[in-house]
Amino acid sequence: MTRTVKKQDRNDFMRRLERLDPQFAATPAKARDDRKPWETEKTGSQSPIIMMMLGFGLAVLALFAANDPEMVEALLIQSGWPVQLISYGTNSVSLLIIGLVIFYLANLVRVVTPRATGRWNSGGLVIGAVAALAFTSLDPSHLQAGYDYVGIDGPADILTFARTRGSEIADIDWGSVVMVSSSPK
Repeated sequence: MTRTVKKQDRNDFMRRLERLDPQFAATPAKARDDRKPWETEKTGSQSPIIMMMLGFGLAVLALFAANDPEMVEALLIQSGWPVQLISYGTNSVSLLIIGLVIFYLANLVRVVTPRATGRWNSGGLVIGAVAALAFTSLDPSHLQAGYDYVGIDGPADILTFARTRGSEIADIDWGSVVMVSSSPK
């Protein structure tokens, strides 16, 4: 049995392309030729307003924790953390603040990079962080007026709400948590 080899032409290639990737085959030839392979398509929605609120909230909480570590420690004790684990909790908060600073710097680089995708979302995060810096550098009387307008006493109320809501969801008894290590003593 002999097998014949047929020379493939452009029409055979286009039929195979339509079968394998109909979306790409449906695009006009000029758009296919002008497409740059290093540019990826945008996925998801561009929502800079939501990202700005997220960036603002994260930065305000980080600045609150950095400016008032005694309050963070008091909130951890109030939430039921064992006293022997408080140092681990405060160190973890410090590491989270450092990670958040690196996160914001990476998003700032993403905003100024011309070929980066999702620049609007990164811009929203960075603008939210800048707004949080401006917000926390206001006069304390203005801050208290803003808190009164929202209906809270301060950032501690936000953390208390998050703690109660988180404990409702997770339902972890922190008093029974024991630190273990696999290394020999």
